[in-house]
Amino acid sequence: MTKLKIGLISEHASPLATLGGVDAGGQNVYVAQVAQHLAALGHAVDVYTRRDNADQATVVDWQPGIRVIHVAAGPACFIPKERMLFLMSGFTRAMLDHMHRESLHYDVMHANFFMSALVAANIRRHTGIPYVVTFHALGKVRRLHQGKADGFPHARLSIEEKVARNADAVIAECPQDHDDLMQYYRVKPEKIEIIPGGFDPAEFWPVTKSAARQSIGLAPQQPTVLYLGRIVPRKGVDTVIEAFALLHRRGFHSARLLVVGGDSIQPDPQLTPELGRLQELARQQGVHEQVHFTGLRPRSMLRLFYSAADMFVTAPWYEPFGITPLEAMACGTPVIGSSVGGLPYTIRDGQTGFLVPPKNPAALADKMAELYANPASLQAMAARGVRHVRERFTWRIVAQQLEALYTRVAEKQIINRASVAAINQNVRHRSFHSRQGLALLDANQTARPVTRPPHKKAIFLDKDGTLVENIPYNVMPERIRLMPRAMQGLRLFCDMGFELIVVSNQAGVAFGFFPEHMLQGVENKLRDELAADGIPLAGCYWCPHHPRAALSAYSALCTCRKPAPGLLRMAARDLHIDLEASWMIGDILDDVEAGRRADCRTVLIDNGGETEWKRNALRIPHITAPDLYQAALAIGNFDKALDLQATQLSPRKYETR
Repeated sequence: MTKLKIGLISEHASPLATLGGVDAGGQNVYVAQVAQHLAALGHAVDVYTRRDNADQATVVDWQPGIRVIHVAAGPACFIPKERMLFLMSGFTRAMLDHMHRESLHYDVMHANFFMSALVAANIRRHTGIPYVVTFHALGKVRRLHQGKADGFPHARLSIEEKVARNADAVIAECPQDHDDLMQYYRVKPEKIEIIPGGFDPAEFWPVTKSAARQSIGLAPQQPTVLYLGRIVPRKGVDTVIEAFALLHRRGFHSARLLVVGGDSIQPDPQLTPELGRLQELARQQGVHEQVHFTGLRPRSMLRLFYSAADMFVTAPWYEPFGITPLEAMACGTPVIGSSVGGLPYTIRDGQTGFLVPPKNPAALADKMAELYANPASLQAMAARGVRHVRERFTWRIVAQQLEALYTRVAEKQIINRASVAAINQNVRHRSFHSRQGLALLDANQTARPVTRPPHKKAIFLDKDGTLVENIPYNVMPERIRLMPRAMQGLRLFCDMGFELIVVSNQAGVAFGFFPEHMLQGVENKLRDELAADGIPLAGCYWCPHHPRAALSAYSALCTCRKPAPGLLRMAARDLHIDLEASWMIGDILDDVEAGRRADCRTVLIDNGGETEWKRNALRIPHITAPDLYQAALAIGNFDKALDLQATQLSPRKYETR
């Protein structure tokens, strides 16, 4: 993997900020952890954020491989993010000036939030540096949930549309985010990549409950419910308090609710306005002695709070992703959360916790009571939660997925620049020879023809039953096994000059059997397996759709699901493949039809994979073979026969054909 120079832009959310305040939460964690784990992979990372304190140095060498660059845009003081949009032109100029002074050029920029994306889009206009964007929250969806309480200017909505349309890739943090980008912003599905947030196992792990409670001053046997996060209205802390009051009235008098967060170490309604409303609500509900507002706590202590709690409760109206539920599960604490945004993606309902409707204290209280009534179930959920997040949601996994996306975007930009340069050169070449040709025609001569660079030829490979053993819906790398004699066949293809490209339907995504991002692990496994034998894999292209999908984001009559030819055409466009010189190989006739519709020649691997045998003119393979090795031998003979036939044709015979 080529090491990258990456520019992270996060205009209001600094990785150096103290967490828990009005504008310091999940995005700060995201930017900090992404930067650290990308640096751990060997990449160089600069984080650009607005200077909000006159004492901040312009450049802070934060950690090995990471710099935080404070951009002078507006007064060096706190400004709510809702009032920051007018500062972005100054932010852009200051960032460009800094890049010019240090002669910086990034392989890719990753913008966080819509204002950072506006900056990245303008910088790309000046420098050509590609950018990807994680919105963290979408203005149109936010307004649906918050209405007039949304303090952002209306211009946010049109800006989000433009930057999403112009971005090289848009990162959705969960399937709901993916759906919202398509529905409200008309972002093309091929531009969207689902990459979640994460947690760091070196920061969050289960601490024994007795030790954790002792460390934070709780009685060892006291039932404890935890809310931890920002103290703002949309987080639904009022719903948590009302649900806890219902639990108290049902006889759970010894339980305590901890509310961790705010803008100060000591809870202060003057500094955190929402805090005063919540304290009054606890008094009205008769649980002010059982609800303990702790104020802000350092991040190093958070695992103790998570581990001390019997359950973690979060009840937002709208939550694009939500990192705190991951942290809670990592500490062995089941989560009860609103069924909104990213929470249904991270919480396995009935397995690692429960999902409830938002703004519904009664439903929340029911699930809290259910967990307390079933200690064995609570413990089982705790164990499953730890396994669940460690397998899917570590920052290391997130950084690897981002690394793969950045690399594709950067390489595509290089290819695009080379293509533009080649086109410009070709135009100049043709223009020169046209002028030369006109001059020579007077001398009864002919101008020289312009030759185009040759395209590559490829072997398009179906995955399951063709390249690897057919284990339905398998995305576990350790269970992937190549088919017998597959490696010998692939080696022959390479010797014949073919690129190798995997094209595969992956309806398991559409049915909710596994998230789309897990396909990256499949690709990595295939690349490693082939590379160990000196065989390069040019690309993997997946179709996650199905017309009867369980997940609405993937319910589509798409052009990429075989027997449609979309995957092949997409790969051909990306990798400069001559489809007419290429072959599609698969074990069912849908693969054959996809190949023929893409103008490829085709091979059917007849190993029992095809069961329907629906025949038509597009579903007749050029070759039938039992495995990839025999397919490679047959293709070699087929191409030799065509070459021999072509050399035996005289010009006159060729013209009459």
